[in-house]
Amino acid sequence: MPQFCERCGTATRIQIPSGDERERSVCGDSDCGHITYQNPKVVCGVVATYQDKVLLCQRNIEPCKGKWGYPQGFLELGESSRQGAAREAHEEAGVTLNPDNSQLIALFNLAGMQVQLVYRVELDDDTCEAGHESSDVKFVSWDEVWDYDLAFPTVEWALKHAEEMRHEAKPAVLERTKILQPNGEWTVEDG
Repeated sequence: MPQFCERCGTATRIQIPSGDERERSVCGDSDCGHITYQNPKVVCGVVATYQDKVLLCQRNIEPCKGKWGYPQGFLELGESSRQGAAREAHEEAGVTLNPDNSQLIALFNLAGMQVQLVYRVELDDDTCEAGHESSDVKFVSWDEVWDYDLAFPTVEWALKHAEEMRHEAKPAVLERTKILQPNGEWTVEDG
């Protein structure tokens, strides 16, 4: 939790604000009283295809530098999740896509840390170029996808689902939740 108020810079204290049920970082200056809410980050990604080949990006940043996945990253203020996925595709792979043409294929809830929204889209061409967060980008067949060292379990989940749904006009949305149990073990639940 932040040690200083993001509004005025005064030291904060940890307390449960009136009407709340969780501890928050609260400004120690009673005239300010700002409460800092820390919430999960939203990640947007897109499984982009062209003529039944899938766009993969080799990560040039941590975590999982050198591993492969689809374009994805954090949603920015002022953009929709579809716009965020399109921006990430452009930044990481140099592809241009119309956000309105993307379809939601997966929703992943990751232990209150992240919510991931993954879209699919068919591109107009196979033009691509690695951006600064990618060391390589390429289109590969669905059979070849599984030969690559994929970056995260969520990448594998979304790619498997996208492959299963590739001939469906309106894909079913895969919803999966990864939860940290009190005993320290992770569990994964569908739905």
